[in-house]
Amino acid sequence: MKTITFTCETITPMFLSGADGQTPELRPPSIKGALRFWWRAMNGHLDLKTLKEREAAIFGGTDSGQGRSKVVVRVKELSSKTGIGLLVPHKPFMKQMAFVPKETTFEVTLKLMQEFSYFSLEHLESLFVLVATLGDIGKRSRRGMGSFSITKPEDIQPTTLEEIFIHLKKFSSHFVNDGNKIYSTFSSRLEQYASIRQIQIGEGGTSIKQVLRKISDTTHDFHQKETWKYDASIGTARGGRFASPIYVSVLKSGTCPIITTLNTAPNKNKENVSSLLQENFKDAILE
Repeated sequence: MKTITFTCETITPMFLSGADGQTPELRPPSIKGALRFWWRAMNGHLDLKTLKEREAAIFGGTDSGQGRSKVVVRVKELSSKTGIGLLVPHKPFMKQMAFVPKETTFEVTLKLMQEFSYFSLEHLESLFVLVATLGDIGKRSRRGMGSFSITKPEDIQPTTLEEIFIHLKKFSSHFVNDGNKIYSTFSSRLEQYASIRQIQIGEGGTSIKQVLRKISDTTHDFHQKETWKYDASIGTARGGRFASPIYVSVLKSGTCPIITTLNTAPNKNKENVSSLLQENFKDAILE
């Protein structure tokens, strides 16, 4: 059994609820769910059968013979401060209790009960590093909320595309870094799975609030102008949820957006998907 421990801090408000549905609480399932999601997103080059078999072997499955997860997650709050946060910054009435940025730290211990040729402790370490860089935890996680960074081990948190690429290429040889973006050269066949197509880092702002407000305002403006194309291209919660394929997070500095574009597979109105709208939306946030 192999173990690795990370100390982390929140960058943006983290909206997570405990048993009462109101009090913020960070639990292992939130971390484990993020690990599973991003592992799958990095392995879009695998055929569906292989993807499902490997995912079940690593993270467990419900089918007979798949067994329990080989990844065990432990979470310990080291320091925490909660307060009222804005779920959607351009809508001040949408408030909820959240973990306060920079004043909440926690420890995550990961144990790998069994190694595979395709997933070792080194892979698990890189997976968590990428989750902390590309992903967020809790509500509004695809619009910058719930971002966190690793403070220990020191200097492990990526801040550039090259540093991200070092970890990403351990999972697939189909990723390329051209200096301006990381992109996949693989034409995904797994339409029902969110696989990484592109990663970009934007310009920094002056504060966390400024960056989150820019993300929120851009989301509102594009939805108002191009409602039908927006729903199919960037996500919707109306008439059947379609999680956004444009995943916006915030880097360690707290003032720099990072966007991961996933393959787009809406549950309806596929004819309304607009790659141009997606690119314009991302440019408005990244510039």
